[in-house]
Amino acid sequence: GELGLGGRVEWRGFVPDAELIDLYAGARAVYYAPFDEDYGFTSVQALAAARPVVTTSDAGGVLEFVNDGVNGWVCAPEPDAIAAQLDRLWGDDGLAARLGAAGPARVAGIGWEGVLDALLL
Repeated sequence: GELGLGGRVEWRGFVPDAELIDLYAGARAVYYAPFDEDYGFTSVQALAAARPVVTTSDAGGVLEFVNDGVNGWVCAPEPDAIAAQLDRLWGDDGLAARLGAAGPARVAGIGWEGVLDALLL
């Protein structure tokens, strides 16, 4: 609200799977940059949906899936660096499509069962 983004940003919280599929399908890219995340299933979902992921170098487990310049971007954890990569994808449909196309193969076969096994080891 303080930044005047009310009409442009919506915090959704939990989203049912059917709606989540539609949201990914309508996205140019997905920004997901937690700090030192254990796994990063959101990035797996985005890559499976053929959407490039923009993340940061301190994101943790997300970095196991996002390969800089291959299926998304890994940038410094600074607003200007993040904005530059998002602007780059927004301005180039072909680049977004190329990076997105590399996503599904990177996360093929990863599902909740495997995620739980990895986290509970």
